[in-house]
Amino acid sequence: MKNTKRFLLLAILAVGSIFNLSAQTDNSPGSIVYMNYCSACHGKKLEGGQAPSLLTTKWKHGDSKKAIIQTIKKGVPNTSMMAWENMLNEKQIEQVADYMLSLKKSKKQKS
Repeated sequence: MKNTKRFLLLAILAVGSIFNLSAQTDNSPGSIVYMNYCSACHGKKLEGGQAPSLLTTKWKHGDSKKAIIQTIKKGVPNTSMMAWENMLNEKQIEQVADYMLSLKKSKKQKS
């Protein structure tokens, strides 16, 4: 009887962990690019850190996809936001812009 209870408890914990991990993991191409190149400054979920939050702060350089792509490509002079056009290709820049917009949109919907 004790073993059955232990097994059920472990099974419940394992299933709960799987659902929790899948809810927190985003393996989209934009997420991967963001985590590799942007998260050190802007935080893992755009919450900010060394650079401003991209969720709560109004984006000074525009929040359209075109404006975001331009900012990523060219950077922002006199700030720590460097130009990425020589490190990321067009597709990667577009993917990370889409990822950023999707996170900001989901944050707005939750508010």
